[in-house]
Amino acid sequence: MQWGQIKTLFILCFLLLDIYLLSIVLEQKENEEYGYTGDQQQQVEQTLESENITVPDELPEPLPDEELITMKQKTFNEDELKVIKSKEDQEIEVINNSSILSLVKKSEAIPENATDNDIEQLVASKVYLGNEYAFENWDKDRNILIFFQTKNDRPIYYNQNGVLFVYLNDKNEIVAYTQSFLGAPEAGSDKKSLIKPHDAIMKLINSNLLYPNNEVTEVEVGYYTTYPLDSGGQVLAPTWKISIKDSRPRFVNAIQQYVVPLNEKFVEEVIESSIENLSLLKGKEEFKRGMLDILTSKQKINRSESA
Repeated sequence: MQWGQIKTLFILCFLLLDIYLLSIVLEQKENEEYGYTGDQQQQVEQTLESENITVPDELPEPLPDEELITMKQKTFNEDELKVIKSKEDQEIEVINNSSILSLVKKSEAIPENATDNDIEQLVASKVYLGNEYAFENWDKDRNILIFFQTKNDRPIYYNQNGVLFVYLNDKNEIVAYTQSFLGAPEAGSDKKSLIKPHDAIMKLINSNLLYPNNEVTEVEVGYYTTYPLDSGGQVLAPTWKISIKDSRPRFVNAIQQYVVPLNEKFVEEVIESSIENLSLLKGKEEFKRGMLDILTSKQKINRSESA
């Protein structure tokens, strides 16, 4: 064989070897982008299988690095207050230009078998900036529809300054609501890497909060308050919400990688805060009595449960 042919053969062999090695590197890089090496990914899959824990076939894509954001409760200006109070089918009062309380004059029932989207659309038409709230759940015990404000198309979980409570009577008719609103977010200075959905699920398993035979029904990302600031602002972090069949959802901070403790008294605290706000209202005795009757009736249900 001539030297030229041998040299060509060597070049082809090295080229094939380079292609093979490149494919291995790319595969490893792809796994690393999802937060796992091959061994780690296999370990996660084995854990889920051994615990008989099912997860959705498609989980959210890994997120790019993100910043913490800072937000304050919004103070409405005069023009905004005029818009808020312009709804003719409601009697509305705004406490400290920030907390909205409304009595609905003409009750409207939530349709039977209404979907979450149906509820969102119905309520959005009744409240100020209603399309900036996402329906979270229907508290059947107290008959309250709970909505969380959204930022960057993500819900802000369990934040008293960005929540909408819609109060229903025993006919599932809307009779009142209380509403708070967070202002524009301020971004932090440093971007942080976020854990991936599988990381968050493993965090629950390792924390004994996701049990054998559980079914994870949905994984989505929102914001959760990490700590308050002296200035009155709050620092919010991207947070994975993991919904579990026949159980309450769990939350995992996507930056600091810890399970967020559940606030078992959130609903009660929001109701108590609304009652305190109502006490600040001067005059308007008929409005105060009507709103107080509704709020205390929901409060009594909570107290009877804990008695």
